[in-house]
Amino acid sequence: MNYPRITWIALSLSLAFTAQASDTPVHKALLIGVDGMQYQKLQKAIQQNMAPTIASLKLHKSYTGGVLGTSTEQLTVSGPGWTTILTGSWVDRHQVSANDEALRNQAPSLFKQFKLAFPDRKTASIVSWNVINAHFAEDITQGYIDLAVKCSGVDPCVVDNVSHELETGQPDLLFAHFDEPDITGHRLGFTPEYQQAIQTVDAQLGQILLALQRREKAHPEEDWLVIVLPDHGRHLPEGKDHGQQTLSEKTTFIAMNKTGNAQLRAPIVNPSNPDFKGLYGFASQADISPTVLAWLGVKPDLTRYTMDGLPLIGPVGVRQLTAQQLPDRAQVNLSWRTETPTGKPVQIYRDGQPIARLTDHEHSYVDNDIQALKGPINYTLVFNGVPVSRLVTLHEQTSTP
Repeated sequence: MNYPRITWIALSLSLAFTAQASDTPVHKALLIGVDGMQYQKLQKAIQQNMAPTIASLKLHKSYTGGVLGTSTEQLTVSGPGWTTILTGSWVDRHQVSANDEALRNQAPSLFKQFKLAFPDRKTASIVSWNVINAHFAEDITQGYIDLAVKCSGVDPCVVDNVSHELETGQPDLLFAHFDEPDITGHRLGFTPEYQQAIQTVDAQLGQILLALQRREKAHPEEDWLVIVLPDHGRHLPEGKDHGQQTLSEKTTFIAMNKTGNAQLRAPIVNPSNPDFKGLYGFASQADISPTVLAWLGVKPDLTRYTMDGLPLIGPVGVRQLTAQQLPDRAQVNLSWRTETPTGKPVQIYRDGQPIARLTDHEHSYVDNDIQALKGPINYTLVFNGVPVSRLVTLHEQTSTP
């Protein structure tokens, strides 16, 4: 059959666009938690070739526990830590203040935000410490977590379920959690057995990443972001306990298979809060959910945005954002940092409503229009298209880096 020339042109264009669409990578994410794995002891394991899997990733220092003396301060224990990682928010938003199975996350989770943006895509949470899935029970009930598995402290169960899901399922966002380093740490502290626990979990991570390699070979259109991180450090010198605000307990790490931006790779050497030897200049656990959502293509809704962290990939938003109610005055002072000013806009939102538009030559703003407001106020600053938020409860002095 002879087709008119216009038809051939249309057909060719159609095929070209189809080919272009099929060549576009499908972004997916694998987030792996290694409970209680202390940063310094991991470094020792890497030096002794006991953790080659994590060593193959890009490893960076980070912090947990919020900021001491502010509304973001939280115990350096698993419940608050994992909830911050899976929401991008500190305890003043998520309200999981302890390792209490009855507590429920109150902040929009990573799973929820992803499913609201892409209802047909699949999520999974496969955990060794069952309490994590208890904290996110409402997400499971409401269908934001499609597959929820509790392995009851058996890490090989996590390996089997995650590997099976990667090789036979259709996951788009998968969270896996291992518990053995924390269990051994509580029982024996910093001993050769603790280093062996790091080695064992690293080998289990290797099994999962091999399953991921097989998946990527079978699905070359997929591009996976992999992040490995703990929930907290450990108390010196023995390493048996954690929960306090000490440098060792607050220090964590982020290991990623992608190259991070300045928020991850270029810590601020003179942070607004210099405590804990400048630890607050590094990335934090609150940065994980924004990173994963950015990778997965979830567009932030500025009228509802509430995450305290910054994406660790792509453009960098304002850094070191602080929000502080001035004493005895009906004002909130915002301050932040940017790179070398170029005149780019910085937009400020209060509870989802725009209140100011500045440029990156300016690094502070005073909100004088709060006299009639009560309770918590959520401020969001947008720079380079990247939002970051802070919560201020009026009549309290609040500051976070």
